Order: sequence, then C-alpha cells, then structure tokens
Amino acid sequence: MKYLIFLFKIIFFFSIATLKAQEINVEVSPPEPLMSESFFVTFVVKTTGNVEPYISFTPVGAVVQGKREQGVSISTTVINGKFTTSREQSYVYELFADHQGQVVLKNIKIEIGGKTTTLKDVHVNVLAQAKKIPDAFMEATASKTKVYLGEAIDVNYYLYFKTSISANDVKEFPKLNKFIKRFHHINSPVETVQYKGQVLKRILAYSAKLFPEKIGNAVLDPMTISVQIIENDYSSPFGGFGMGSQRYKNKDLASPRIEIEVLPLPSENVPSGFTGLVGEHEFSLSVAKNKYLVNEPIEVKLEVKGKGALENLDAPAIYTDNSLEQFDTKSEVTELGTQLAKKVFEYTFLARAPLTIKARDLSLAYFDPASGRYIEKKVNVPAIEVSGVATTTSGQGEIKNSNQDQGRGKEQGGSRPANDFLSNLFSKNESQNKAEKNVLGLVGPNVNSHSSLLDQWPTFLNIILGIAIVVLLAFWYFQTKAITSVGNLNSEIKKIVAQMKSKGLNYSDLYKVVSVLDKKNKMASGGFSITQVIDESDMEENSKVYFKNALNICEDKTFGLSKNDKKVDFESKHFKELIKYL
Repeated sequence: MKYLIFLFKIIFFFSIATLKAQEINVEVSPPEPLMSESFFVTFVVKTTGNVEPYISFTPVGAVVQGKREQGVSISTTVINGKFTTSREQSYVYELFADHQGQVVLKNIKIEIGGKTTTLKDVHVNVLAQAKKIPDAFMEATASKTKVYLGEAIDVNYYLYFKTSISANDVKEFPKLNKFIKRFHHINSPVETVQYKGQVLKRILAYSAKLFPEKIGNAVLDPMTISVQIIENDYSSPFGGFGMGSQRYKNKDLASPRIEIEVLPLPSENVPSGFTGLVGEHEFSLSVAKNKYLVNEPIEVKLEVKGKGALENLDAPAIYTDNSLEQFDTKSEVTELGTQLAKKVFEYTFLARAPLTIKARDLSLAYFDPASGRYIEKKVNVPAIEVSGVATTTSGQGEIKNSNQDQGRGKEQGGSRPANDFLSNLFSKNESQNKAEKNVLGLVGPNVNSHSSLLDQWPTFLNIILGIAIVVLLAFWYFQTKAITSVGNLNSEIKKIVAQMKSKGLNYSDLYKVVSVLDKKNKMASGGFSITQVIDESDMEENSKVYFKNALNICEDKTFGLSKNDKKVDFESKHFKELIKYL
C-alpha cells in the first residue's frame, strides 16, 4: 500500500511539472475604448498538457459583463526524441466602464495544475469620445515585433489620407540601423481601407525586408513625408450651395517609432554545420564531373535558397586536401520575389598532384523560429579523382598531351619517329630500286661489285660520332635546364616571400614556399602531407612549429573551417632559415 501511494505521488508530481504555462499574453481591444461602451480583454495562454487554466483578476473602474473561450490551437513537436504537445487557448472577457479615466486590472493570476503564475497589472485608458483621426498621417507596420537574431521582418510605411492629395515628397527615409536591408520596388496604387472604424485611402510609400544583426532592442525609425492636402473651403459666398472653393495645405508627416525585441538564438543543441541562417532553406550542390587531370580546374557550384539573411552567409568548405589549391569563391545574391532569395557560390579548385577524395554528406543547418529548434540538411558531396602528372602549359594556357601530338603528326604527315634513323640509314628507298615505267633515262654500263664490311667503316664511324655528339648535347641541355630551373625557382620563391611580407600570409603562397622542402617529391605520389615534409626537414624546431601553425591558421581562414579571427604574423627569421635549404 505504501508503494502504491508513493507511485501516485510521483505520477502527480510529474503531471504538475508538465502542466505549466509556457507563455501568457494579454490584449485589450480596442486599445483606448470609449466610456459607456464595451471593450474586451483577451488572455492567450499557451500550455503543455490538457488541464484548463483558471484565470482571476480584480477590475478597478470597470465591470465584467461576460466571458467566452475561442481560438483553441494544439501542436505536437519532437525534441531529442520526446513528444511535446502544446495547447494555445484564448479567454475573452467583456468589460464595461461608465466614466472616463484609467481602468486597472489588478491581482491577475493564472493557475494550472496547482501552479500559479502572477502577471503585472494591466492599465486601460478609457476616453470620453473617440480621438479624431487626422486628415493625413504616416504609419509603419512590422510583421513581427519580437524576433530571433537574423530572422526576417517585413516592414511597410503607409501614407493614410481622407481627402485628395496633390503631391507628396519624401523628406527623410528611415535609417534602420542594426538591420540588413532588402528594399522592395514600390509601384503601389491608391487603395481604400478601413482604419479604426473609418474609411480611408492609403499609399505604400516604402517597403523592405529586414534582418536584425544584434540582440537586444532595435528601432524602426520614422519616415517623414511632405504632403499637400486639398481641402474644401465652404466659407465662401457660394459655400451654402455646395460650391466651396479648394485650398491647399502643406504638412510634414512622420510615422511613429516601432520597438523591435531581438532574441538570441538558443545555445543548446547547436549543430556543428549551423550556417547562421534563420528560417527554412534548401541546399543543392553540383559538380561538373568526377575525374580530372593534374592542373585541370575543378569547378563546384552550391546554391542556397530560403528566407534568411543570405548576405551574411559564408561559403561552406566543400573539398579540402593539402594538394588542392582553392581560389577565391564567387558569390551572388538574387531576390526571388519579396519573401525568398537565392545565393550561388562558385568554387574553383586546382589539384597540384594526384589525389582521391571520397564522397561524403555535408551537414548544413538553419534555425526554425516556428518550432524553436535547429534543422539539419544533408548535402551530398560527390567523390573526385585527380590523376596524371604535372604538365607544362602552352602560351595559350592549354595543357599539351604528348600522345595526341604524336598521333596528330602521323595523321597529318609529320616526321617519322627518331628510332627509324638506323633503319633508314641501312635500307634503300624502294622508289629508288624500282624503275619507273614509260620513263626514258640515261643508260650506262652496269658494273656489278661486292663491297666488304671494311669498305663501310667510314659510315660506322660517322654513326658513332653522331651518337656521341647527340648524347653530349642532351647532357649539356638538361644540366643547363636544371641549373636554370633551380635558379628560377629560387627567384620565384624569394619573390613570393617578399610579397607575403608586405601583404600578409595566405594559404596558397605559404603552401608553395614550404613545398620546396619536398626535394624528393614525396607529396606527388599522395599519402605524404605538407606537415610531414616540415617535420623531416633540417630546419630548427621553432621554425617547424611556426610554419605548421601558420599553415593551419591560413587553411582555416581560406576554406572557412573556423570562424575564429586568428592571425599569424610574418617572421623574417623563419623564412630566412627556410630559404637556406633551397
């Protein structure tokens, strides 16, 4: 029996814990009611569970005349594998005040499952008569006044007026600081709307989509417009006959400021692939092909489409390898109507050695403000394979293929290969041995003679001398070329080092300089990293540490692997030591 009572206590405790008010909002309609007329106070209660909340308050200066329920909304979400059901219910109270002044709702309490939530007093200003709506005024509207950092807000500035307007000029546009702005093209006709019980005309004067950049409070600044209002003057002698004259009145109109509360994004369960985007997004990646040659450009395109601030989105890292050089990524943002936008990243890589990168899933995530959680999307990154060896390029930048050149030479009647030299020397041309028919030539005595090998010694001597000369010339050419290439390489490396000293370190140039230490060309065959090259070099230990650290920081900054603002300074002593080993 004791165990049964203990079990009921646990169940009761957890039921109370789950039946709690998540959010309570109080709305008054109209905001400034008239005396001797009813007005309504609505309590919007969002809870987890199925227990009805009990609402109590003390009205001062007004009488409660009725109560009703409306607007039930139930939603279920899954967070960390657990189902959570949210219930939103509106409770509307009708109140009546018979005099002008302040009405106060005191001691507001919401009780749910034994737990009580206390709210601040609500003050309502009751008017003796309705406020007069001016002949013309400006007003700004925002789609939301409470948003997450980076969440989109649609803001519109309207010019309202009762009678005709002959002209309107913008005197000052809103500054809208602390926001990323996308301005919308305005081509709005005059429309007739109902505003606070009256029929007015309005024009959309300014429209934009905003993305808050800082948490805290932000302000939608006023927009100021100078207008010329047409008014009928019935004080003229003919005013009694409905024939009053028109007069023009100039006014400067400014919209009220709007406060925006910007909330920080949740710090829990943030995916490693979070892009910083807020709102639903789609990602698609395309690669031209999967197999490449060394020094052949590799082009990749990533397209991101959605509701967020794509202007702030950095290019995610797609392919990374020590033998893969990445150039500056191009990007462009295009608006798709007023709600969506698209950003396209165009990557260009260049493989300096053979390599193989396996296919993988790239995780990219955005924050969904509706559910209050992060959504991950998997993007397939295809495998790529780079084969071949580094080749020289022609003056036009095209890669020459020796096999194609030989084949083209045969097809177009080019010269025969050099290994036919000896056979050509000892064999006679058939066209010389065959007598051409129907051709009259010189006729002379035919003397048959047999020559011995001794008679051919001048020919053999010439062949041997020719081969020796060819070998000596080849040796001299390659020796000179090697010395020249080493000299050119040293000159190029020193030039790159001087450039980094003046402009700062970058991954591409630093990789080229350090790669010179790989004198045995171990990295070309793959499986041997630039870090191993540094470790096996003869440099001092502090220089090794410096170059490895510099490469890591530059690599993270170039490929977007880390958002830390790390920086490495140029230290001449380490570069001088590296140049000694060239």
